[in-house]
Amino acid sequence: MWTAINRLLSLKVSDVMSRSIVEVSVSQGMGEAAAVFAARDVSSAPVIDKQGRCIGILSAADFLRRDCGGDHRNVESHVLTQEDPERASQTVPTGDRVGAYMTDAVQSIAPDQPLLNAARIMCVGHIHHLPVIDGDRLVGLISTMDVIAAMMNALDEMAVDALKKS
Repeated sequence: MWTAINRLLSLKVSDVMSRSIVEVSVSQGMGEAAAVFAARDVSSAPVIDKQGRCIGILSAADFLRRDCGGDHRNVESHVLTQEDPERASQTVPTGDRVGAYMTDAVQSIAPDQPLLNAARIMCVGHIHHLPVIDGDRLVGLISTMDVIAAMMNALDEMAVDALKKS
């Protein structure tokens, strides 16, 4: 039993994070972001600026707030970071860009941090996805399902150990 628990305690974020990251751009329209979510079957995505930095996170809850009349911010400052300001301003109204609905006070974690630190951040912040940042580079995403899967694997190991001893 202790072997499985010690293994769980020794896991790092990099051991369980997803390296295949679906990103959206801060200047992307919400409709286009919704199509990305549907096509890639995700419920959350890091929001990337022109320089490739993670500046926020967009989740399914953000679409609900938008579509159910929740408030959103006007993000004129984010408009300056888009790749083609003139084209984007012609095709996507400023108020319907990802930057207007994303969470910009995004929590993140480093890949070498213990998995339990990620679990604590998620529990305290009531959040389901953490961008994994190494320096200033986005290298992965860890979800509550990743944490639960690691815990389930540890429980399975404990069950196997118990069967071996009986």
